[in-house]
Amino acid sequence: MFSSRPWRRLATAGAALALLATAACSGSGGQSETAANVAKKDRYGGTLNIGLSADPGGVDAAVVNQVWRTVARSLADSLVFYNPETKKVEPWLATSWTVSDDARRYAFELRDDVTFHDGTKLTAKVVKANLESLNRPGIHSSAKTIVQGISRITTPSENKVTVEFAEPNAAFLTSLSRAYVGIVSEKTAELPVEKRQKWLDGSGPFYLEEYTPNQRIVLKKRKDYDWAPKYFEHNGPAYLDQVVYKIIPEDSVRNGAVIGGDELQFIYWVNAKYVAQLEGAGLTISKTLNPATGLELPLNTSSRFLKDVRVRQALQIGVDREQFVKIASGGVDQPATGPLSKDNPHYSDQSRFLEYDAKKAKSLLEQAGWTRTGSDGIRRNADGERLSLRAPRDDAGMQVLQDQWKKLGIELVLDPPLAAEANEALLSGEYDVAYWYASSPDPDVLRANYGTTDGSDRSFVADGDKTGKELDKLLQEQNQTIDKDKRQELVDQASRILVEQAYEVPVSNDVDIWAHSPRLHDITPVGLDQYLINAWLAEK
Repeated sequence: MFSSRPWRRLATAGAALALLATAACSGSGGQSETAANVAKKDRYGGTLNIGLSADPGGVDAAVVNQVWRTVARSLADSLVFYNPETKKVEPWLATSWTVSDDARRYAFELRDDVTFHDGTKLTAKVVKANLESLNRPGIHSSAKTIVQGISRITTPSENKVTVEFAEPNAAFLTSLSRAYVGIVSEKTAELPVEKRQKWLDGSGPFYLEEYTPNQRIVLKKRKDYDWAPKYFEHNGPAYLDQVVYKIIPEDSVRNGAVIGGDELQFIYWVNAKYVAQLEGAGLTISKTLNPATGLELPLNTSSRFLKDVRVRQALQIGVDREQFVKIASGGVDQPATGPLSKDNPHYSDQSRFLEYDAKKAKSLLEQAGWTRTGSDGIRRNADGERLSLRAPRDDAGMQVLQDQWKKLGIELVLDPPLAAEANEALLSGEYDVAYWYASSPDPDVLRANYGTTDGSDRSFVADGDKTGKELDKLLQEQNQTIDKDKRQELVDQASRILVEQAYEVPVSNDVDIWAHSPRLHDITPVGLDQYLINAWLAEK
C-alpha cells in the first residue's frame, strides 16, 4: 500500500512515551475509576469529533488509500477478524470456515442476521459480488492483490460461499480481515469505482450520512447493528450516536481544538513533537506498532545506477537508522531490523545486514567505480556521470536519508509526482528509489511487493536474475504453505535475500500516535485500524 502517512518530525527526546507492549492497546488508560465503571446503559449517545490532517480522498478503502484506518473500518465489516493479541483469525461475518490441505479452497459459513444500511441481507451471493468487484480497474492495489489468483467462487446455499484458487494461498484468511475487503451491499459492489469512492453502503456499526470533500465526513449509528467480533465483548449497536471527521490541515489548530475538547475529542497521526504538549494538557496518548512493514525503500534494479549490487548494498548500510528515527519521528518509530515489523507473526531478524557502516559503504561505491571527483562532493563514474538517484517523495524522513547518503557521495533528488499519478508513477519504474508501506499482519506482504510471478515486483528484478528467481520462488512458496514452522523458514530465507541483495532498504517500523480527550473512553486501536464500536464520551 502506498502511504500518505505524514512524518512526525523534530520531537524532543523527552516527548516520546514508552511503546505499548502489544499492537492492541486501549485508549482508556487515563480514565478515572468512576469513568471506567460507568454502566454500559449510560454510555449511549453523543457525537465524537475526530480531526484529520487531510481529506482521505474517499470513503471506500478498496478504492482509496489510508481511509481503511479510519472511516472505512466503521462502515464495512470483514468476513473474519484478526486478533492482535493471539495473532489468530476469528469469526466475524463468517461464523466458521474450512481450508483445504493445499490452501486452494476456502469454504465459509455466513451469519444469517447481518444486514446493510439499505436493509438488504448479507448472503453468499453478496460476498461473491464483493470479491469479484475487487478485480476491476481502479481498485486499490492492496485490495486487488488479495483476490488475485481466484479461479472460481461458488454459492452452494444462501449462507455458504466457497472460494477456490488456481494456486495455494496461505495468506487469504488474514488478508480478508483487512478493511479494504470490507463487505458492502451488492448495490455498492456493482457501482462504478469512481462512485464507490464517494459513497458506500456497508455492514458496519455506522453508515455514511455525509461526505463533503476537504471539509467533513459524517457517520451515523446503525441502531440495528449486533454482530461485532467477540474480541470487543460488545452486544448491540455502538454507543456513539454520531462520528464527525473534520479536515483540519494545520497541526496547531488541530491540537488546540482537541486540547479545548469542544470542537474535537480525538486526533489521529499525531506529530511526535507535540506529544509532550498534548500529554501535559491532560490528553490520553496511545501508540501502536505497525504489524507489517513501515518505511521501506524498494531499489530499482533496472536503474543504470542500481544494477550493481554493491551500490545497493552501500545504500543499505549507509542508513543510520537510529539517527533516522530520532530525527524523523522524535525516536517514536523503531529502527527496522528486517523487511517485517517485530509485531508480524513471521518477523525475521536480518539486522546483521543492516548495521550502519559508512566506511564500508564508501568502499563498496569505490569498488563499483564511483569515485568522488566532483566539486559538489557527488561521486562520478569513469564517464563522468554523477551518482544521482530520484525518489518520489519529499518529507522529513526522505530528507534525513538525503543528508545521510550525501555524506557517502550520493545525491538523492526528491521529486514527488502529482498525488493523482502516484500509484502509476511508482509502478512504472521511472524512479531509482521508491517507497512502500504495508499494514497487513501477514508475511505475504513481501510477495505482494516483490514477487515477480505473482506480485508487483517493486524492485523490477530482471527475468534473468538468478537470485531474483530464487527470491520469487521462496515468496510464492511461503504463500502456499500452511505449516507455520515451514512457512517461517521460507520467510526467513526470502527476507535474507531481500536485505542481503538490497532489493529493498528497510528503514523504520512506524508507530502510530493517537491523542484524545479524557472524556473519550474505550477507543481501541487494533493493529493500525480505528474501531469505534466500544467508544463512548463522558458528560462534560
